[in-house]
Amino acid sequence: MTAVAVAAPPAARRLVVLRQIRTYLLPVLLIVEVVLFALLSPQFLTAQNWVNIATNSADLALVAAGLTLIILMAGIDVSTGFAVGLVGWFVATGMSQAYPPVLVLLVALLIGAVLGLANGLLTVRLSIPSIVATLGTSAIFQAALFFLWDSTDVFARPVFPWLSGQSRLFGIPVVALLVVAVYAVLQIVLSRTVFGRSIYAIGSNVEAAQLAGISISRVRLGAYLLLGALVGLAAVLYSARIGVVQASSGGELTMLAIAAVVVGGTSILGGEGSVLRTLGGLLFIAVLRNGVVLAGVPSLWNGVLIGLVILLAVVVNGLVIRASRERQRSV
Repeated sequence: MTAVAVAAPPAARRLVVLRQIRTYLLPVLLIVEVVLFALLSPQFLTAQNWVNIATNSADLALVAAGLTLIILMAGIDVSTGFAVGLVGWFVATGMSQAYPPVLVLLVALLIGAVLGLANGLLTVRLSIPSIVATLGTSAIFQAALFFLWDSTDVFARPVFPWLSGQSRLFGIPVVALLVVAVYAVLQIVLSRTVFGRSIYAIGSNVEAAQLAGISISRVRLGAYLLLGALVGLAAVLYSARIGVVQASSGGELTMLAIAAVVVGGTSILGGEGSVLRTLGGLLFIAVLRNGVVLAGVPSLWNGVLIGLVILLAVVVNGLVIRASRERQRSV
């Protein structure tokens, strides 16, 4: 028996165990937090509270869904938060000027798509690493929002009543149904279309994808464009939920969206994950934010806990990748 044959079984077993840990990590954490917050607050398990969770996380859900496409290709976009705030300013201003709601919605989608396309062009055409490009555009978006804000808060009202978060269909918030529809469409796109399969191929091995005839530039630009459109739609929900646009509006969404994607199990190295996993990560983040408030825990711990969970998810994913490579070398 050769040394390779002896080494293979332990490597394979370690990989199986680590994959099981990664699979069950989020469900276990979610169960733990639900039980903990239920014990700490009697309001936590009420139907109204879960309606609030769904309503208050709808805008974040849309950003996280679009961001999943970028991370699946081993990219990142850290400008989404201030992009939401910037588009939100146009939404709030348009509604305050009594522009037609349909026009305001279309403008929001268009501006969001343009901002997303700008990020895509920087990373694709100029070959700037996505983290660097979007850090730069994040600063630009924030500066533009600060300039437009000009020390004057812009109060927002819903573009349409059914986008206010108060509308219900069969007792379910309409914005929550909108989120479910978006995730369902993206899941179909990723699993059953050439565009979706190309995203996975690029994230797994960009050189192999190029040799297979995939237009890397076109797919990446398309993903950033789609993310931008979802940012525009998220801005419509965000401005209605917050009710006012300020210089810092949207800034908190960036970390939360990345957290939802990573905690959900999508690999930051690309090629593995799904929007359904992101939906699970989003649920964990939304429940955590809500439960911390109801339990009377200082808000500082909200960010600390989210950061720790992100690190835990990244470490586990890194161990899986390392074990997979060790197994390949041992075969």
